[in-house]
Amino acid sequence: GRATMSGFGERMQRAARERIETFRRDASAAPAFAVRVRPLRQARALAANANGALGVPDAVAFVVEPKTGLRLPGEFCVRGQTSDCAPLAGMGVRVKRIAGVGVKVYACGLYVHPKQAKQSVGDAGWHVGRGVADVAGDQKLFDALLHDSSVTKTVRLTFARDLDSAKIADALSERLRPALGKDSKSLRTFEAYFDGVKFLKGQSLTFSADGGKLTTSIRGKQVGVIDDAKMCVALFDAYLGKNPVVPGAKKSLGEKIAAHVVG
Repeated sequence: GRATMSGFGERMQRAARERIETFRRDASAAPAFAVRVRPLRQARALAANANGALGVPDAVAFVVEPKTGLRLPGEFCVRGQTSDCAPLAGMGVRVKRIAGVGVKVYACGLYVHPKQAKQSVGDAGWHVGRGVADVAGDQKLFDALLHDSSVTKTVRLTFARDLDSAKIADALSERLRPALGKDSKSLRTFEAYFDGVKFLKGQSLTFSADGGKLTTSIRGKQVGVIDDAKMCVALFDAYLGKNPVVPGAKKSLGEKIAAHVVG
């Protein structure tokens, strides 16, 4: 009986080891699976990592971008905030035309705190007596947000396909270079973040501008902070400027912020 029990015990141990190994593999390949088999506190941390959710509070609701089915956090925190974080104020899809066909590249979320936006725009007076739709479509609204370093701005990109980061870096550098100059140290630092990085579908890239400093996070991990107010303006000009790469995100942000400014 002893030998049988010993053999049974060994088989149980082996089976347990195999289950643990399977969980480890699944955790690295598909973190969402691992989240479901862990206690709630760990699950939240894992879910945050799985979604590249640095800066996303524990209990935040995610919003599904309808055209891609990808999820964006409903709010985003900076500087260790845990409450009163910037809400998702604008959402859209980056579509690139390839051989005449529109290809969805990423879901884009824009985060600006309405209170900060109202303070920034409020003093100028140009919006007084105008309707929400009128203010929402005025570039002055976006320029106020863009050039005021006290307004914290975040853009979150969640990818709709596997992508070599060089393509993203090249596209952003094209927008940044005219404003910063080809010899810009900030630009070289920024470009180096993307060396050898690949994004898989559902992974994220996040930029936050706060007090003239640009924080970049790749797949939820902060990779660097560049203290350069000019760079913050140049990067967010790609999303809030006159020629935005995701017009839908800018438009919905304008509508949401204008409602607060006029109200």
